[in-house]
Amino acid sequence: MRIKLLASFFFVCTFLSCDSDKDTAPAPEPVKTFDFSFRYDTSLEGAKDYELILSDKEGKVLLDTLIAFNANHNLRIKSADTKHNLTTILIDPTNNRYWMETFVQVNPHKWHLQYRYDGSRNPVEFEKAEITYTNIPFDRDFHFSSRLNGGYAGSLSSNTLELSFNRLLLRDQAYIMLPSHGKYLFTEITSSQTTVDFTKAGNTEKLKYSKPANITNFSTVLDGFTKAGDYTSRISLYSSSRIPYQEYDLQYPPSPNGFEDFNVTASYTDAGGYYHQYQQVGKSVPTEIDFAPTSDFSVTKQGFEDFAITFTDDKPSMYKTYWSVYETGLDLSWNIYSSPDKSSYQPKSFLEGLKSKKLTGVDFSALELKTVTSSKFEGYTYQEYLDLKANPGLYIYNAVKKSRWINKAF
Repeated sequence: MRIKLLASFFFVCTFLSCDSDKDTAPAPEPVKTFDFSFRYDTSLEGAKDYELILSDKEGKVLLDTLIAFNANHNLRIKSADTKHNLTTILIDPTNNRYWMETFVQVNPHKWHLQYRYDGSRNPVEFEKAEITYTNIPFDRDFHFSSRLNGGYAGSLSSNTLELSFNRLLLRDQAYIMLPSHGKYLFTEITSSQTTVDFTKAGNTEKLKYSKPANITNFSTVLDGFTKAGDYTSRISLYSSSRIPYQEYDLQYPPSPNGFEDFNVTASYTDAGGYYHQYQQVGKSVPTEIDFAPTSDFSVTKQGFEDFAITFTDDKPSMYKTYWSVYETGLDLSWNIYSSPDKSSYQPKSFLEGLKSKKLTGVDFSALELKTVTSSKFEGYTYQEYLDLKANPGLYIYNAVKKSRWINKAF
């Protein structure tokens, strides 16, 4: 009898013990996913699809798919990360060129990229027009533009200048400046024939920037926008490449003069051979630009097997390396975008690890580094700027008020 009671006791204990384990066993963790929407547009005839590859920070491929151009795609991968390496690969049917882009450690949700796409801006209506300036000094060095900025042709006599150009419908604006005389004139264009008396011209303003020593090939361009953020409202106000002057860097009409924004672009080559370009936007013409005397980066390894770069304390927002090869039967280009936080990588092993469908059988071992470009955008991080640039619905012309690009060719 005692043996039976002990057996029953052990049975009950074992049974209760099993129930206790079931009650305390942890529930399986749900599989974490990363969802994103993506679109890639092109106007190329014959272009059907492109390859989209998502990989983790170690290069492991998480998604590799061929998807159609000019369509929205909702995609999902198994990953707890919110940032990945995004690579797109396409073949241009017009010249069989391979075009690849890799964005290192980004969140591409709602991105909308474009390749040779003609529909990014709404088409505009225009017609042939002529403008005649009377009582104008005889001077062939003049600057003329309209909102289409499409060029012009004309003739100059003793005191009359006749120009033909394409005018924007229904209203356009013509601008002319005579730099050597310091005179400018705006004219509203409402018909195909316009005559204006140049004696109504106003006086320009001139500006010379404080620049670093030992730079060469300094040039400037100034545009005015009658409506902020609207590219179609742009009028070219000055270009030093057309009419260079040593006495000043800019000559322009007094602001605001009907403009909501002014955009000045300045460029030069520093003593180390690096090309600099600066863009600054303001409600008035920017009178000071923070020009850097030297580059903000230096490439320490430039091989296809191993690339490395260092930065100064004045780090850029991002940088881009451009690799290409052009041999018989192969034309391949590859842009790699990265935050300065990642200063080294192995392009060859990364590309091999993708095992791309479109690159099957392609020998890309001859890829070489061609250029490195650093970019700094005031008020925007690496991710924030790419989000802005890759979303036509969000992108506003001149949204970034201060920009800097520094480029080195190899």
